[in-house]
Amino acid sequence: MSYIVLSRRYRPKSFSEIVGQKHVVTTLVNALQANRVAHAYLFAGPRGVGKTSMARILSKALNCQKGTTDTPCNKCSICNSITSGNGIDVLEIDGASNRGIDEIRNIRQNVGYAPAASRYKIYIIDEVHMLTKEAFNAILKTLEEPPEHVKFIFATTSPSRVPDTVQSRCQRFDFKNISIPDISDRLAQLCKTENIAAEEEVLQSIAKYARGGLRDSESILDQLASFCHEKITLRDVYDIFGVVSEEKLSSLINSFIEKNPESSIVIFHDIIDSGKDIEGFIDQLLLYLRDLLLVSVRKKERDTIETVSGDIDLLRMQSSSFSPDTLMYMFQIISEAKTKTRDLLQQKIYLEVLFVKLATMEELRPLSSVLDKIEGMKKMFEGNEGNVDKVVSIRDADVRVPVKPGIPEKPSHDYVALNKKVNPDNSFADTWKKVMIEILAKKKTTWALLQNARVLNIDDNEAIVEVPKNYLIHKERLEKPEEKRIIDGCLKKVTGKKIRVRFVVSKNDIKVVDNKRSSHGVVQEGKNKKSDDDIKNEPMVKKAIEFFDGSIVNVREEKG
Repeated sequence: MSYIVLSRRYRPKSFSEIVGQKHVVTTLVNALQANRVAHAYLFAGPRGVGKTSMARILSKALNCQKGTTDTPCNKCSICNSITSGNGIDVLEIDGASNRGIDEIRNIRQNVGYAPAASRYKIYIIDEVHMLTKEAFNAILKTLEEPPEHVKFIFATTSPSRVPDTVQSRCQRFDFKNISIPDISDRLAQLCKTENIAAEEEVLQSIAKYARGGLRDSESILDQLASFCHEKITLRDVYDIFGVVSEEKLSSLINSFIEKNPESSIVIFHDIIDSGKDIEGFIDQLLLYLRDLLLVSVRKKERDTIETVSGDIDLLRMQSSSFSPDTLMYMFQIISEAKTKTRDLLQQKIYLEVLFVKLATMEELRPLSSVLDKIEGMKKMFEGNEGNVDKVVSIRDADVRVPVKPGIPEKPSHDYVALNKKVNPDNSFADTWKKVMIEILAKKKTTWALLQNARVLNIDDNEAIVEVPKNYLIHKERLEKPEEKRIIDGCLKKVTGKKIRVRFVVSKNDIKVVDNKRSSHGVVQEGKNKKSDDDIKNEPMVKKAIEFFDGSIVNVREEKG
């Protein structure tokens, strides 16, 4: 006799042998026991999870010679004919090759005839979504009101392509991907029955890469049993299917943790030079990152977390080096690498650059923590207004603030400005200082545009703000309605009055030479100028650095 593959030889013959579809089994068994079997069923789900096997078992349960039962005997002639696929009253039809209206017309004509040897005439249509629109329309009336001796069982991997008019006439069951432990246990049973020697890690590895399909896992085991004359090892799995070892994936993640781009490139080249498929490698890496994220956000015991990677203790240790935001960002950009290009050379180059980036990337921080720091800075300014005695601007502070989760950190060019000393008589200057604090909290870009301007006067109706001639572009932007609304709103919040801002142009240019502001381009020198160290040691500057976790690149002193 010709060899029969494992997936066919050990196909489930009763409800108790179905793996991973307990919800479907329970419903059908209860329906059989209560005599509530529907006239039409739709079994939907991915490939290799038991849809057609379930249809055959249900057919045997309805037609078994010992009577309608939830435990067919699998010994009578009817059960055996259904198991072998040649029962005269149980017709299995391939929807892909019998998809036209003529084939459906034949079904409509034949449903009127009584079954030859069984209680029911059962039509099992596999891949039913392949039927044409006309074919679906032709079967609607028969499907809704078939003769009492007829049952329909449809199976599909694409339920969205089955018309709603058909689905509404069926009881639908959604089959799910089978879990890794369930597949691994089933493979262990097959190995015991077939006397196949395999390491436990081998069965787990097969279960991982079968992607939830039991039939796929059985086919892989069958192939490995033919390849290995003695014991199947993990190395055999890696060699035959081009799988990257978890040790390599773990080492790559460690290179990111250690900020070692050279190591990440070496590991990547080793993987590619060994003949591994790039896209398969990316898929494995994404699964590994998924496991790291899952372990990072879930605090339950190890037995309740289902991961694709084996060593959960190693995953816990590695995940502690990344925030969830960082792991999600890594997952995002590696996913993009897979779809960016299909050219293998370009894909390899793209990944090389990407791994260097990941190995040198700073940890991402949640945006909420940055906003909290800004709010704290605002309160700090409000509480120290009386201690300000000079103008100090910190430019280009090296403060790393990610714009949002999923975007890498980059230097921010926001800076902290402390307004110049206020003459007690100039109450409008003190008011403007408070307005600037409100603008900083409201919109930082507007606040930045006002750094080169100064207030001339504030009365009950109008605030006059002077902009230097060499910053006219700032004046144009500040006079836009949306910018003026922000400034006017902050004025009203501080003063309680409806005050409008008006911008005027200064008669003198203000230029920056060697980080020192001068009028008419002349550098201001004087005995009273403080050193950079003195400015950096200012209490308010220190607090600004502390709030933003930044460092000062340069300092300039503004002259009135």
